[in-house]
Amino acid sequence: MEEHLLNEFEEFGLAPNKKVLEKCIELLKKYNITPDTLVNHWIGYTATKLNDEAPSLENLILFEKDLAKELSAKTKIKSEPLSESPIIHNITTITQITEDDELLVGYGTPVRKSSVGAKRSSGLEGTPQNKRLAGLGQTYSVHTPSSFSPSTPGTSSKFSSRNNAGEVVVKYPADDVAINWTRTNETREPDIQLHGTAETKLTTKYNYMFSRIRDKFEVLEEQINDLGDLMKKKLEIDDFEPNCVLKSETFHTVGRICCDATSGSRLNTSSLLLEGNRNTSSGQSVPLDVSQLKEFSFFPGQVIAVEGSNPTGKKMVVTSITTPPISSVFKTDVSLEGPLNVMVACGPFTLPDDLEFAPLVEFIQQVNTLLPHLVIIMGPFVDVKNKKVECGELDYTYQEQFDVVMRELQSKITNSVQVCVIPSWRDVHYRAVYPTPPFPQENKVSNFKFFSDPSILNVNGVFIGLTSTDILFHLSKEEIAVAPHGSDRLGRLVSHLFSQQSFYPLNPASEEMSIDLEQAEDHCKLSFTPHLLFVPSDLRHFIKNVNGCVVVNMERAVKGFCGGTYSRLQITGGASAVQIRAEIVRL
Repeated sequence: MEEHLLNEFEEFGLAPNKKVLEKCIELLKKYNITPDTLVNHWIGYTATKLNDEAPSLENLILFEKDLAKELSAKTKIKSEPLSESPIIHNITTITQITEDDELLVGYGTPVRKSSVGAKRSSGLEGTPQNKRLAGLGQTYSVHTPSSFSPSTPGTSSKFSSRNNAGEVVVKYPADDVAINWTRTNETREPDIQLHGTAETKLTTKYNYMFSRIRDKFEVLEEQINDLGDLMKKKLEIDDFEPNCVLKSETFHTVGRICCDATSGSRLNTSSLLLEGNRNTSSGQSVPLDVSQLKEFSFFPGQVIAVEGSNPTGKKMVVTSITTPPISSVFKTDVSLEGPLNVMVACGPFTLPDDLEFAPLVEFIQQVNTLLPHLVIIMGPFVDVKNKKVECGELDYTYQEQFDVVMRELQSKITNSVQVCVIPSWRDVHYRAVYPTPPFPQENKVSNFKFFSDPSILNVNGVFIGLTSTDILFHLSKEEIAVAPHGSDRLGRLVSHLFSQQSFYPLNPASEEMSIDLEQAEDHCKLSFTPHLLFVPSDLRHFIKNVNGCVVVNMERAVKGFCGGTYSRLQITGGASAVQIRAEIVRL
């Protein structure tokens, strides 16, 4: 139990001491809950009430009171008996209940919580409740775009009262000296080019998510074949053998990890399947016995080579696993005249219950103070998960709200700073598909550039990989692994992207994602290791060197109801060498 609990804490970058773990185990037994339930409650509690503090004996005492209160509330809800006979309402009774409630309100009498009228939205009359369509059908007031949102009071006061703004939480290298982030009077502009497949197919109109099953199969088949060719060279073998052949001697086969739905909805050691390709295994799947492996790491969609035997023809006993080789960092001519200062932030840029965009205003002020050469801003900008958006309580349409944000960015950020804007599938006004096309470029100013999600940028010979999608969090929920205690789990998750040569190797994707496989084949490939990779995530922030690539998870500009974090970097180099110094700073 202690090891399970420690693993759950480590997933969020926490390493509690022995006494804290003992107290947590005491809570597990006292309230009869699992380690993941306890840690999830703790993450929510500390994000809203303790400003993301690490667990200690003192704050665990306060946490226990909150935990007991929440668990007792859930128990009370579950224990309430159902009515013996359901009440069926028609239009007449609904109207009568509504009129009664309004009459009671007129006399100052509290309205019945269970009444039908109480369920109506507090927004405008006739506001639809569909989250993706909540802004349709409303009557909008006329406002000037002098502010982000004229009448959406929320919790921005909590953001303005924070006392840790500007705190450096991570440095890379860890023992690096202080860096002067303020740019001198120089006026040079970085040369920013998109690397890889042109975005022409993404920007033209097409019916996404309309792929035929045969076309999807061809994409997945090609992935196995391409990565299989790389693993054959790595293993120095001529070819793979079918996975279902009855053979007591060891042999090599290749395929994609899948989950056997009959053994559970989540991947585990009992539900592991290896789905072979058409040419080698006729597309057949075989269960895997990994009991002889001392270490492994699997997730759905992962392409691997397996060495083992199949003595019954029905299950393969695995003795070793081979993953595709990770290519070295892309070597190119770096042409930097001097240090290149970069700032990177990822949305959402407003607190979860308002549309005042106070964190975005603060980030713009930081940009205009430091004047970096390059700023990368990743969505979501108008987040589909924002409470105002979910309830349809907006003063503008979704598109108008986004236009207000873009106008504010383009008018307030000084022209000497080059800005790259990356969309997100969570932008409620835009296409909820991955890869996400770049935003339309009408009325943009000269120093703004719009790219797709994901993208690889070539900045004066320095290759920068970008994605606003939380692939690390999605992988962390689906991966099963046996690894030595204290191993770098976050680094392992990143290495999956390089090994599978994809910005999103998970298949099937997370339930909240809509992936167009045909477009992903061209625009989500990570066929080489870049110098820099930005993977913003809800997992704890970090800067790591993974296989020669500096990987940055700066988290998001907003975390709960508090300010989040952003990153700033200084890149130097010449010829084919690149040196990177970086920090993650609280907004």
